Amino acid sequence: MSALAWAVAGPPHLARAAGACTASLCVLSPNAADALYVHPGSLQVTGDIRVNSTNSQAALVSGSTTVTATGGTIGGPAAPAGFAASGGGAYSPAPTNQAAATDPYAALAQCPAATACPTTPASPYPTINHVTGNQTISAGVYTSITSLSGTLTLNPGTYVVTTGMTISGGKLAGTGVTIYLACPAYPTACAAATTGAFFLDQTGGKSTLSAPTTGAFSGMTFIADRNNLAQVTVTGNGTQITANGALYTAAGKLTASSGGKASFTRAVVDTIETNTGNSTQISIIPNSGSLSIALPAAVSLGSAAPGDTISVVLGSVTVTDGRGLATSSWTATVSATNFTSGSGQTITATNVFYWSGPATSTNGTVTAAPGQGDASAKQALSSSRTAFSSTGNGNSATSWTPTVVVAIPAAAVNGTYTGTVTHSVA
Repeated sequence: MSALAWAVAGPPHLARAAGACTASLCVLSPNAADALYVHPGSLQVTGDIRVNSTNSQAALVSGSTTVTATGGTIGGPAAPAGFAASGGGAYSPAPTNQAAATDPYAALAQCPAATACPTTPASPYPTINHVTGNQTISAGVYTSITSLSGTLTLNPGTYVVTTGMTISGGKLAGTGVTIYLACPAYPTACAAATTGAFFLDQTGGKSTLSAPTTGAFSGMTFIADRNNLAQVTVTGNGTQITANGALYTAAGKLTASSGGKASFTRAVVDTIETNTGNSTQISIIPNSGSLSIALPAAVSLGSAAPGDTISVVLGSVTVTDGRGLATSSWTATVSATNFTSGSGQTITATNVFYWSGPATSTNGTVTAAPGQGDASAKQALSSSRTAFSSTGNGNSATSWTPTVVVAIPAAAVNGTYTGTVTHSVA
């Protein structure tokens, strides 16, 4: 048995059930209507979705779309009755009643105190207005950052912005980067319920960022002051935020609209919304591992007379993609050595044929394609061949059961022949 304890820290509206949120998507607002709001668009999460709001309509999915938690649960204290759906909207899996959870980053030191923060210069802080071409800037404190075209590259480090950051038609790129959304009074923290610096990606802008892998802000791409109400927004067809890192805005909102797409490895937000178009998408996909392939054990192909063929199912081959990428692809290839006997006789790889057949199982949001759909498409392994390929997003696994066919030459000498069939993935 376990006891549920309640803790109150600060103003009464911050009351939470004890226990930090472990979900991939944590929606922290304790009482907002439509704290999770999809009308329409797509919200795809690998792992759990937790919505803290106790409102009688804590979540709403409207339109022919589904909020999906692949391999996880959807829930909160208002579920299931408070998780509404209309116009064909749905949840997968069905919401379940779960306790509210605390802010998992409540103990994260914020700027300027955190060791990952830049040294604070004297104000006024510089402003970046990138209009065309390529420009590279370094970590520091900025009043605002704007990119209208070309590519603005961020060197590794923390970028504190006090009023806002706008990517409008240009590209933003950075590795080992954290963007910190402060308020105009920085280095003073935002006052309670203050609208401070925002992040806006619009008009075909593309932001591709990866978080630091060490230090105080390891794994964090966006951090907002805990009192900052401003939004992180992606809007417009062709507009994308692809972040290999977490978004943390405890008082702010994550919004995607009008065909904009955003992807993070985790999101901890006050509220979340997609709207104005079915192509609008938010993806939360944890980065849980790497790309790997699992192969069947050694197998006997049996025996046949010269001039005959041998056909054997090798066993299951499985590619597991745990990279947690919003846009993910891989290709598995197959090749073979010549088959040789102990007496030095050879059946060359030109006589060894392969066909993958269809996928026997898949999970995750992917489209998996066989290299050879059936026996009529078999290919000789005299050179490397595509066994299977996949495109999609998120953590996934694809399995298939290939067949190897060996054509025994009429002039082959009796004996035991061995060879190696090699699968690899990249």
